Amino acid sequence: MLKLEDVSFAYENGEQVLENVSFTAKRGENISIIGESGCGKSTLLQIIYGLLHTEGKVFWGEQELLGPNFNLVPGEDFIKYLAQDFDLMLPLSVADNVGKYLSNMYPVKKKKRIQELLEVVEMEDMANKKTKLLSGGQQQRVALARALAKEPEMVLLDEPFSHIDHFRKNNLRRKVFKYLKEQNITCII
Repeated sequence: MLKLEDVSFAYENGEQVLENVSFTAKRGENISIIGESGCGKSTLLQIIYGLLHTEGKVFWGEQELLGPNFNLVPGEDFIKYLAQDFDLMLPLSVADNVGKYLSNMYPVKKKKRIQELLEVVEMEDMANKKTKLLSGGQQQRVALARALAKEPEMVLLDEPFSHIDHFRKNNLRRKVFKYLKEQNITCII
């Protein structure tokens, strides 16, 4: 279970973007954060992931997530954060991007996992295509598949469908949230 207690954040210039945010999310639950641009949605996701420090507290189960002031490498292994910039390796194929962090020790298992995720994001027919040749929406779907590749316990999705065309968006959203529910992955979007 994710638990936030009195999470606040202000930028160095003193601009307060979050103040005393507290909530809990059960394992496998999906939570949507809604608000206007600049209200702190992305900042909140970055705090949960461990990229930004807060005076409040963030817990996963009984473990307190201490953030960048206490961890040499920011972020938590069991959480995947999909930012608005996709951070893909553009010269690599779609399949290579999805499988980038999967072990090469079990190539059959790796190939099966990549295929499974490409089906979730409706990209199985583009597995061998270079990522640099994809549209923004297609790249966003590849980044989403890669975020799910190592079976995280929680995913933080910062506007994950923003570049995807409307007639594909609803079906893709249903498939992704069905997959998250089946895998019991907590999701904050």
